[in-house]
Amino acid sequence: MPLVTVKPRFQVTIPAKLLKNLDLHEGDVLEASVVADGILLRPKEVVDHDAGARWVSAALARLEPPPEDAGRSEDDIMEDIVADIAAACEERRGDT
Repeated sequence: MPLVTVKPRFQVTIPAKLLKNLDLHEGDVLEASVVADGILLRPKEVVDHDAGARWVSAALARLEPPPEDAGRSEDDIMEDIVADIAAACEERRGDT
């Protein structure tokens, strides 16, 4: 089993023997967790929430409303959706 040394500022280097089996690259982010017998490092993907929100907003702007919703306000549509969800919940509980 490869060993690592804790360097100044508590940095460690992942041994090449381990890296060849992993898809890690310089700059990747790892999540560190304390586990029963040591430290576990897991790769994590960083998500830019602002960029994601802009992408979703742009995708939604390209959608056309269904014909039955043409001319209706968003509030009216939302009220119908909430009513449909409530009815489905009641049906699942057997309240109908």
